[in-house]
Amino acid sequence: MEDMGPLHEAACTGKIETCQYLVEQLGFDINTEANDDSGMTPLACAVLRDKSVTMEYLLDKGANPNKQDNKRFTPLHYATKEGNNRLVRLLLSKGASVDVLSSEGTPLHVAASYGKSGIIQILLQHNADPNTVSADLGTPMAAVLCVASGRITESDALKCMKLLVKAGADLNCANPDTPLVIATSKDLSECVEYLLEVGADANIPSNQGRMIPIEMAANSGRRKLVEILFPFTLPIQSVSNWSVEGIIAHEKLRQSNKV
Repeated sequence: MEDMGPLHEAACTGKIETCQYLVEQLGFDINTEANDDSGMTPLACAVLRDKSVTMEYLLDKGANPNKQDNKRFTPLHYATKEGNNRLVRLLLSKGASVDVLSSEGTPLHVAASYGKSGIIQILLQHNADPNTVSADLGTPMAAVLCVASGRITESDALKCMKLLVKAGADLNCANPDTPLVIATSKDLSECVEYLLEVGADANIPSNQGRMIPIEMAANSGRRKLVEILFPFTLPIQSVSNWSVEGIIAHEKLRQSNKV
């Protein structure tokens, strides 16, 4: 970060007296963008390096907590991505907006994408919208399911999901697909059970392929998921034997006919 500029360097190394000198004596713009191509502010640099002393100074001197860089990240996005609850609270107390969209969605999308349930709770307490749609990620619920059993565990995903549902997350938003379609496609049986328990519709098809969750489960040979989904799924007319065995046999036949 030393190439970003003197105020950025002072901010990210926690040198409060240097910050004071540059701002109060030399008149540095507190919201100046870095010399590199990041477009980051001194405040964002302080957040990344967990320098709360220089953060508070910059905020007290009028640093804009909602200024976006070239990734459209605000300092709150960075604090969220770093998993720093303390800095998230500090930024929110100083007027940071919870619903600014970046290249990785809102701060709530970022928290969901990294399984940060504690930060999700803080953001929701500050009225973050659980249904904001990001062009790349869909809703925060979709974001957390897309990384479950990969970047984060299914257990962590469930914690995040429960907070989002309690805050009013749309269970059937199909952007990019419904949560149930995503959970089924990733074989997340606990997430599927939870979604059905809280009222997700098992009869909404995927946007690609137009298969409903039970067809997807049967098509991939996931019997447990078929059994979970069956009581919540309306009979499919093309399946003559409407049972767990019948839907699995139907999908096997359909696959063999494609060969």
